[in-house]
Amino acid sequence: MGQKSAPAAFEQVYVLGLDEKGHPRGARFSVLKDSIVSAAMDLNCRVLIRQTEAVSKLGMKLPVGHVFGKGKVVTLFVPNIGCRLYKQILEALQVAAIQERTEIEAAISLVIH
Repeated sequence: MGQKSAPAAFEQVYVLGLDEKGHPRGARFSVLKDSIVSAAMDLNCRVLIRQTEAVSKLGMKLPVGHVFGKGKVVTLFVPNIGCRLYKQILEALQVAAIQERTEIEAAISLVIH
């Protein structure tokens, strides 16, 4: 069988948060699994799935994360990242949320009128 190509940016799973000392950390994973999401949440990290192009472009700058263990209980390695990248991703998430809200409001106003 042939080797699979790397997943597109929008198929990536991004994990973003702060460590116990308040330093930003983040990683990207090429596969979405419940165990990864659960482990990321245990680390008090946000899990970003199917993001906009702007967020994905920044997310692809995150280092690749590592999963240790198999099955339902795994441990994640989510390395520290620079404050600038962390802030850029958060800002892109805010812009995407505003754009989505605006599109929803516009669609609602078209339906109502």
